Amino acid sequence: MCISMVTASAIGSVASALVGAASAYQQSQAAKSQANYQAQVANNNVIIAQQNAERLRQYGEIASDEQRERLARTHGAVRARLAANGLLVDDTIDATGALLQADLASEGQYDILKLKDRYAQQVQAAKVQGVNYQAEAGLASLKASQQSPGFAATGSLLSSAGTVYSAGKDATWWSKKKEE
Repeated sequence: MCISMVTASAIGSVASALVGAASAYQQSQAAKSQANYQAQVANNNVIIAQQNAERLRQYGEIASDEQRERLARTHGAVRARLAANGLLVDDTIDATGALLQADLASEGQYDILKLKDRYAQQVQAAKVQGVNYQAEAGLASLKASQQSPGFAATGSLLSSAGTVYSAGKDATWWSKKKEE
C-alpha cells in the first residue's frame, strides 16, 4: 500500500496542527506556572517586609529607651557636678544650673525625637516595600489567571484548521467519492 504525496501532505498538516496545539498548551502552562511562582515569591516578600517593619519599630523603641537612660545618667552626672562646684541645682528657673539642666533636657529630647523619626522612616519604607510586593503578587496572580492552556491549544488548532481542511480536500478526505 503506497500513500500518495497528497495524502502524506494532509497527514503532515494534521500532525503539524497537533504538535502546534501541544506546544501552545505547554507554553501557556509554563507561563501560568511561572506567574504563580512569581506571585508566591512576592507574597513571601510581603511577609518579610512586614516582619522587617515590626523589627524596626521594636529597634526604634529600644533605641529611644536607651537614649532616655543615657540622658537620665548624664542629667544626674551634671547635677552632681554642679552641686560639687557649689552651684544650687534646684535653684530658680533662671539660675545657671537650672538653665544648663534645661538645655541638657531639651537637647536630649531632641535626640530622642530624631531617633524616633529615623526609625519611623525606616518602618514606613518597609511598609511601602510590603505594599509594592503585594502589588507584584497581585499582578503575577492576574497573569496566571489569564493563562488558559486549553484555550491556547484550541486557538492553535483553529488557526491550523484551514490548512488541514485544504490538505484534506486535496487528499479527497472530505469528498463522498473515494478513489478506487
